[in-house]
Amino acid sequence: MITIDTSVYDQLNDSERLASLERKWSPEPLVREENNNFSEGLLTKGGIVRETNKKREKNGVASLLGNVVLEEIAQRKLDNMFEKEYFAHTSPSGVGVDNIAEEVGYDFLLIGDNLAKGNYRDDQEVVEAWMDSEGHRRNILDERYEEIGVAAEKGNYQGREVWIAVQVFSMPTSACPGVDSGLLQRIESKRDEIDSLQVKIEELKEEIDNAKDTRGEEYAKKVEEYNSLIEEYNPLVRSLQSLIEDYNNQIRLKKECIEG
Repeated sequence: MITIDTSVYDQLNDSERLASLERKWSPEPLVREENNNFSEGLLTKGGIVRETNKKREKNGVASLLGNVVLEEIAQRKLDNMFEKEYFAHTSPSGVGVDNIAEEVGYDFLLIGDNLAKGNYRDDQEVVEAWMDSEGHRRNILDERYEEIGVAAEKGNYQGREVWIAVQVFSMPTSACPGVDSGLLQRIESKRDEIDSLQVKIEELKEEIDNAKDTRGEEYAKKVEEYNSLIEEYNPLVRSLQSLIEDYNNQIRLKKECIEG
């Protein structure tokens, strides 16, 4: 009898969901002690973006593109911190910029944010302060980020007027090769087809193995049917292997792109 080819049956590398490749980098928020000399300082969204890109260009990193949706995310984060009077990457209810991005329908592979609170002289000074902090500098100079959104306002925070600035950086989903969800569906469909066929094969094999008369016509027909099913089964498995290899390659390329 022909044997079943099962060597590639369970090679699908889908144990790690793509969502686990998406990550957030949020360094400890930057707090500047009150400085009355700079109480009339002015921070602007456009100026912070320009100063950020100057630092990237100086370090050989491509400039970030302003994105209105990221700007909205930054503004929502800023408003929430003033409203709830907290200064952290995650709100008291556990919401971060990644959650806000999901709420507004912004798709990303990587997202990170820089926060600064205090009275800074101008946009240049607040960006310099971030650059002097290892974690914030890492966000500003990360080559994988392509887009930025900024919010900066002075408001009442715990009884004092103070500036808070938010930078949101992102690597959008369009930055990396996609993974064909339809391919995964075809893999699962092919698996179901193979599983169904395998049940028939195993049932028939058990009848053949337990047959008392191995010389009769009925036995010969069962062996012939078994071999016919195997000849149908093995090409399906090889077809499944090809689909799995394509899918795993897409996963690998996307992961390599995200990890840089």
